[in-house]
Amino acid sequence: MCGPWFTPGVCRYTVLTPTVGTRGQREVGVSVNLQRYRAMWAKATAHLRETGGGTAFVVGLVWKHAPVAGGLLAVFTLVSGATVPLVVWSFTELIDALSEVVAVQAEPWLAVAPWLLVLLGALAVRSIESASAFYLGERVAVPVTAAMQHGVHEKAAALPLRDFEQEAYYTKLETAQQFNGDRLSDVIDSLSWLLSSVIGVAGLVALYVRAHWLLAIVLVATVALRAIVESSMSRVSVEAKYRNSPRRRERSYWSGLLANRTAAPELRLFRLADQLLGRWRRAHKQSVAAEVTAQRKMALVSIASVAAQEAIGLVMVIVLLLLALRESISLGDLVALLYGLSRFRDLTRYAGYGLQNLFVSRAELGHLRAFLALEGERRPCRSPRRGPPRPIREGVQLRDVSFTYPGAARPAVDGVTLTLRPQERVALVGENGAGKTTLVRLLLGLYRPTQGAITVDGIDLTEVDPDEWRREATAVFQDFVRFPTTVRENIAYGDVAVLAGGTVSNEAVQQRFAAAAARSGADRFIATLPDGYDALLGKEWAGGVELSSGQWQRLAIARAYLRDAQIIVLDEPTAALDPRAEVAVYRQFSRAAAGRCAVLISHRLGAARLADRIVVLADGRLVEEGSHDDLLQQDGVYAGMYRLQASWYTQPAGGEWDR
Repeated sequence: MCGPWFTPGVCRYTVLTPTVGTRGQREVGVSVNLQRYRAMWAKATAHLRETGGGTAFVVGLVWKHAPVAGGLLAVFTLVSGATVPLVVWSFTELIDALSEVVAVQAEPWLAVAPWLLVLLGALAVRSIESASAFYLGERVAVPVTAAMQHGVHEKAAALPLRDFEQEAYYTKLETAQQFNGDRLSDVIDSLSWLLSSVIGVAGLVALYVRAHWLLAIVLVATVALRAIVESSMSRVSVEAKYRNSPRRRERSYWSGLLANRTAAPELRLFRLADQLLGRWRRAHKQSVAAEVTAQRKMALVSIASVAAQEAIGLVMVIVLLLLALRESISLGDLVALLYGLSRFRDLTRYAGYGLQNLFVSRAELGHLRAFLALEGERRPCRSPRRGPPRPIREGVQLRDVSFTYPGAARPAVDGVTLTLRPQERVALVGENGAGKTTLVRLLLGLYRPTQGAITVDGIDLTEVDPDEWRREATAVFQDFVRFPTTVRENIAYGDVAVLAGGTVSNEAVQQRFAAAAARSGADRFIATLPDGYDALLGKEWAGGVELSSGQWQRLAIARAYLRDAQIIVLDEPTAALDPRAEVAVYRQFSRAAAGRCAVLISHRLGAARLADRIVVLADGRLVEEGSHDDLLQQDGVYAGMYRLQASWYTQPAGGEWDR
């Protein structure tokens, strides 16, 4: 009985049985935990829904990006599946026709010709499908793979910058990227195998029903068993892959570093190859050990499944022989159904491979879809909102702004209140880790404060489209990108509107390029390149020219100067320059910053004297603020840092700082 006083989801069934040796009866209570079976059912249905959702996702991509090739592949697959029962059926009728011809001594060809034509036609269709499947599969996989990769790259470019500070992002990305062109081809093949096998099995089941309905039930049960086994095996495989993602990334990192051109000098100078090879071997060993453990579990399950399937096949053969001896089926039925058993074994194997690949791909597709579903940067929730003011009149104000990196124990910026006024040059100084670069990224809208607010002319930046706000700013970061493209494109990336409009060769645009290069001092080395602004940079491509670190840095500064921005940020812009070039860049920066809000980050405090105001950060907090002379008079943190740097130039050789 199931009563309200029982544990929810648990039923007790009471069975009355005679008690041996007594006149009474004893009650045997059998409890069945329905919750467990409900959970198992819910898990199974969830897997099926996820598999169906992933399959629908792939089918949607195929329909969108390769409808003709995908449609032809589906038609050929359906027809190929139908040929399996057709071949078995034609064998049955062919043998029975021959038996009748022999019995009555009639003309054989007239009786067997129709079934021979059916048999040959089915085999011909199967051969055509087999020959065209690879070609059509590739015609589907190539454009669909490109579409998926484009989606992953587009999503990565749209995610908030803080996501890149989390290990979970790289695990999701690496797992999503596992679903590459080969995996998509596997999915397409698996869908073809599965669809063809299902049609073939359905046709064979119909033929076996003619012999005996129990045979059909056994066949269906065998397919169900194989599906359950493949689902279990795929779950083990996918879980192992996901857990193993950090090890694979580590192995890939050390592998890339060992073959990296930039790292090659240090590896040879410090003889680091053996150390890094050792790290690669350890990561590889751990990764392989985890994969072998998963494969061992899968192999044991697979062996048990195959053994059970072969035992069922043997029983089926015996049953068919008994039915033939009883003359319940004809000789043609016996031969054809025995042949059908071998074809059924092949079909279940193909269906098993297809199911396993689909279940494995289900999880990988799940990670891919989860990555694509990650929330990008939030756009203004209030609509419509005007863009950032142009020109900025009151300035940018940070009010009690704090920011903590994901997983960090303390904030990188802590309770900073600061106003950056239009046409003002501000220098941010402080020790490494003081929060200077983080503060600049908050200003540029690359991070959002975890506490406090940033406003421009009183408008909260959360109400402004991030792209619109960033168009009003330009920057040279300490870790700038060296694009392996032409000089012209390297500069043009500072204002993509130039590239989008197709006006890169326009005379007015060329003048802008020349002006930006002159401001940064890049024009001097550009003039020495064989192809000038059309010179291809980097050694990644044939014919590329490599620049020095200082030349790359000047090019990055030119890129920043190209944009007509209201805010300009230079984060350690002269780290790779010689003293003469450094002075020139700072003078050019002072001129380029005219009329803009300019923010300079530099460890060289002599450059800070160019600023109208110096802001000193320590441990993420604003500790001092004022002009160079005012801060020296305060004799605080800035004054101590300035005197320490100055001593390098005033202290005699062999002085205290050399001890």
